[in-house]
Amino acid sequence: MDTGATDHITGELEKLTIRDKYSGNEQVHAANGTGMEIGYVGHSVLYSPHTHIHLNNVLHVPQASKSLISVNRLARDNNAFLEFHPNHFSIKEQGTKRTLLRGRCEGGLYPLKSSYNKQALGASKLSSSLWHARLGHASPAVVQQVLSRHNLPFVRNSNKAEICDACQRGKSHQLPYPKSTSVSTSPMDLVFSDVWGPAPTSVGKNSYYVSFIDDYSKFTWIYLLRHKSEVFSCFRDFQNLVERQFGRKILKVQTDWGGEYQTLNSFFRRIGIEHLISCPHAHQQNGSTERKHRHIVDIGLSLLAHAAMPLKFWDEAFLTAVFLINRLPSKVIHSDTPYERLHGHKPDYSFLRIFGCAC
Repeated sequence: MDTGATDHITGELEKLTIRDKYSGNEQVHAANGTGMEIGYVGHSVLYSPHTHIHLNNVLHVPQASKSLISVNRLARDNNAFLEFHPNHFSIKEQGTKRTLLRGRCEGGLYPLKSSYNKQALGASKLSSSLWHARLGHASPAVVQQVLSRHNLPFVRNSNKAEICDACQRGKSHQLPYPKSTSVSTSPMDLVFSDVWGPAPTSVGKNSYYVSFIDDYSKFTWIYLLRHKSEVFSCFRDFQNLVERQFGRKILKVQTDWGGEYQTLNSFFRRIGIEHLISCPHAHQQNGSTERKHRHIVDIGLSLLAHAAMPLKFWDEAFLTAVFLINRLPSKVIHSDTPYERLHGHKPDYSFLRIFGCAC
């Protein structure tokens, strides 16, 4: 490696895989000012475990006693950058910073050596990562199926945890949100709330519902709405219900910053309820209500489908779905039921009937 060399230089003609006779008049000038004739101009390739490093326009200078790699040309021709450390050096890809080749410092110099010898280059087996790229960046399981079914030759990657940069850039849609570590120790310590809808107008002329979920027990209440503006009165009804029935004040409420909750914000401040707000377009931060919406809708539509009832009865089906969800074991609370967590005793299932059946 030489940061002072403007070109790659070698005195060994056999190192050039492709070469042409040089017909110009230029010379290579050494540090002492002496000029050396150029015999050929050619190309060479250095092989690494990850890629081929191309050395373009290498000058064959018969008088040269050492082969020099121009750091500048190497970086430009391979879209790479180099790091020099006291005991080693690295060649890394510009965009991804992936290490293409790593070498040692020997005697104060940084010799560049190919990772494979000529015999290894003659092998016909390809790495599984190359097959992964050839097969359009399919999943590792699919790649392994193709290789095993068709007996294709390959060698396993030594690094099992190797991550494909192209897959990360092409297939990733959003960075994952960290899992919440907050735990409520008592009912009404934290209540999640959100509005679902609009839906086709029901037989009860409802288009929305607002949900309230107790974080401690996961018990859910929903109130049917004709308009979003009814959320304030529904919260007052919910507050009066739970605070009287369970003798506990609501301490925190987590919502998004929808207009229906903006009017509640001043009310929360006045009575001492802490209002937690999720960031705009970050539904994952209010994930409990988003997941509960999906649960309610899934069970509600299943009830309608089994009863062969039209969608206009969605409000009745959703109310029934919430009633049943509160009495079903949940993995989130160690297979307890929300009803038992909140009320302290087991629910009664003896009176249940199939939704939509004749009374």
